Amino acid sequence: MDVVKRLLVVALLVLACKDPYDFEPGDPTKPNPPASPVLRSPPDGYSTEKYVYPQDVELVWYPVERAEFYQVRVYRDSLRQQLVAANDRVRLVSAVFSFGVGQYYWCVRAASRQWNDYTGWSVTWRFIIPSPAR
Repeated sequence: MDVVKRLLVVALLVLACKDPYDFEPGDPTKPNPPASPVLRSPPDGYSTEKYVYPQDVELVWYPVERAEFYQVRVYRDSLRQQLVAANDRVRLVSAVFSFGVGQYYWCVRAASRQWNDYTGWSVTWRFIIPSPAR
């Protein structure tokens, strides 16, 4: 009987604990999200001096109060049409991606089950992985 009780308790805990990634925007009973995340590094227009390919780049932003996770997007173009990297489940205020030679644009938004929507996307910053032939 003890085993059955333990299994029942575990089942209840699993069902009661919500996954923070189960966020669904649009609940009018919740407050609006705060302002968009503010990017930190690499600074806008940054060009690395390393000639290692692919190159790991750590994208860092300032935390948004009460954010449960962040979504990060990296594009090849400033119009955000050519997506090259994404992570929708970032729990920290940074994410690392590997890139080859080129120019990249990145932005971030935050989410929380406490809000009725995602924050807006941050401004878009650019960084460059230069060709060794430059």
